[in-house]
Amino acid sequence: MRSLLKFLFIFTTASTLIWSCTGTTGKKSAYQSSIYHWKTVFSPDSAEMAFIEKQSIGRIYLRMFDVALETNQWTRKQEIVPIATTRFESSIPKGVEIVPVTYITLEALRAMSGQEREYAELITDRLLAMCSHNECGNIREVQFDCDWTATTKGIYSSLCQHTKNLLSDKGIDLSITVRLHQLGENPPPADKGVLMLYNTGALKEFRTKNSILDLNDVKPYLMNKRTYPIPLDYSYPIFGWGVKFHGENFISIVSERDSVKSEKEVIRYERPTYPQIESVKRLVEKNLGKPADGNILYHLESEHIKHYSDEEIAQILAH
Repeated sequence: MRSLLKFLFIFTTASTLIWSCTGTTGKKSAYQSSIYHWKTVFSPDSAEMAFIEKQSIGRIYLRMFDVALETNQWTRKQEIVPIATTRFESSIPKGVEIVPVTYITLEALRAMSGQEREYAELITDRLLAMCSHNECGNIREVQFDCDWTATTKGIYSSLCQHTKNLLSDKGIDLSITVRLHQLGENPPPADKGVLMLYNTGALKEFRTKNSILDLNDVKPYLMNKRTYPIPLDYSYPIFGWGVKFHGENFISIVSERDSVKSEKEVIRYERPTYPQIESVKRLVEKNLGKPADGNILYHLESEHIKHYSDEEIAQILAH
């Protein structure tokens, strides 16, 4: 109960309690080219705004906050709280639909056991209040991002079911992210899913060639044609980073601009090329079919999108 009260308190103070968010139509979203926004400040620069317009981006999956298990500095007890809340410094681009997203850590999910209904309501209320306060327009879809496992699937399914019930009353769909290793499982209750086609390899393994996207990592999950129980869209990576090692021991993810500082350090620079993305896209569509509502790029960042031509981006988004 203490954790619930803490979550509610942070929700109340952070979102200024504007409740008239939903203005929703309840209509199914039409096909849209979409992109994720995964930064804690929403303030697209001129290059990002031009990208949205040029590529006719009609939908932004906007991460609003994470739900995590944190230690209370006063009681030293662990509590489920929203963290890393996105701050809005710019208005939502005209004509762009917003899908609010929350990332839920496994630690927080485990701690929700038995209280899924209460947290479904708290998370939903906070997401919709943030959308209202920041004038995100009509909300037709809310998304949960969670790397659930076999041992946490029951808790997550319960959380999703309660959330789906709450949103359905408002004419809003619940979507969930789907990782490749989850494709073989029946999904938790949701109206649709987004298959995440990035971070497919072993990041911390020294011999990995490209942990962001590698066709050989994707193939084992997609070689048998099947119909997934819920409609799927597909999210493709347009980002890069460096993975730093000391000898063969993983140190950290670093910027592509970083360089080694000693002879024992090695940085593996990773960025999927357009041909690599296209080869994965062909494999996905061959085995799982075309996307239900559209393809999605990950993510909106001018430092990353500049590495791909307009034509390449258009082909990735094409259906």
